[in-house]
Amino acid sequence: MAKKYEFRPDKPRSGLLSKLYLTQKQRRSLLKWSLYGLTLLVLSILQDVVFCHLDILGATTQLVPCGIFLICILEGIHTGSVFALVASLLYLFSGTAPGAYAMVLLVVLAVVLCVFRQAYLQKDFFSVVLCTAVGMLAYEMCVFAMGLFLGLTTGGRIVGFCVTAILSALASPFLYPIAAAIRSVGGEVWKE
Repeated sequence: MAKKYEFRPDKPRSGLLSKLYLTQKQRRSLLKWSLYGLTLLVLSILQDVVFCHLDILGATTQLVPCGIFLICILEGIHTGSVFALVASLLYLFSGTAPGAYAMVLLVVLAVVLCVFRQAYLQKDFFSVVLCTAVGMLAYEMCVFAMGLFLGLTTGGRIVGFCVTAILSALASPFLYPIAAAIRSVGGEVWKE
């Protein structure tokens, strides 16, 4: 006869990740990278639905490259470079990238900015925003030069590309708290 207060083990839980046998740190890391991907997806949707209609001096923002630069610079050279490669590949396949060269530009510029920040700048909010702004300006100027080379744009459109870089750089202080909060999900981070 079973007693009323007899020990009974908990029922096994069957969740989405229960069969993967992941440790708690691996689950947090998976959650962090999923949230980064979701953030870039939301930025892409915002760019294509809302901000594409806001036209300032013939220019609009570029939120996805700005987000890629920001996350890559926050994560550092080792994980940030892999993230920049994967994110720029997905950006290329989304159809909103200006061309295949945009993937190479994003990865190279993000890695160079990561190395520069880690070598010469302090690890704080202003260095991340500054490197993101420099990255956006360099990215837009390279896209302009490539468009000029391919005959897709004219020399008079350089102002529009500069305004796009400035508008995108102005979005980075608003994206920083989101990326910093997601970064803290994975475990130990630098205090910035």
